[in-house]
Amino acid sequence: MMKTLIRSTGLAAAVLCATAAGAQQSSSGRVHVKLPAYKASIAIDTILIVTDHEASAAAVWSAASRVFYDAKIATDLRDSVGGVVGATKYVKSSYMGTVPMSKVLNCGTSITGPNADNFRINIALVAIISQVSATKSKLGIGFVGSGLDMRGSSADPVVCASTGQFEGEFSVRVKKILAAAP
Repeated sequence: MMKTLIRSTGLAAAVLCATAAGAQQSSSGRVHVKLPAYKASIAIDTILIVTDHEASAAAVWSAASRVFYDAKIATDLRDSVGGVVGATKYVKSSYMGTVPMSKVLNCGTSITGPNADNFRINIALVAIISQVSATKSKLGIGFVGSGLDMRGSSADPVVCASTGQFEGEFSVRVKKILAAAP
């Protein structure tokens, strides 16, 4: 599977209507999220891992929504026309599904091991879909986090970067859903 980290204004243009408590839409149409460890908001389209799919944008959006639903991740961004679905205020600890958090996010390490496995993680997960042709679409997945040590509130939150594993698995799940569709 080809994964490419890109900075895409084309996909950002597809983001038309994504306002929620954890996300803000700028005048350029970008989805911005604010996480505790970051001084500035993050433009999700600048951290996407993009994959190509042999399906319409509507079908890919529906499949991406299903992946969020199946993973029990409540979405606060749902814009099928603009091609955006995601969760901007998702909070988890220790595991992302059945996978240790440190396999999908790198939040640094401490004497107890990977911080991602021991911290409370605020996560922004957004899928942005754009139509390339009548039968082809691009799916960009942005995944970023901020970790906070649960042993006390005096510590500053830490930046958590994606390892790319979650985005890869998300794309594989979308492909499986699309393949099973009539």
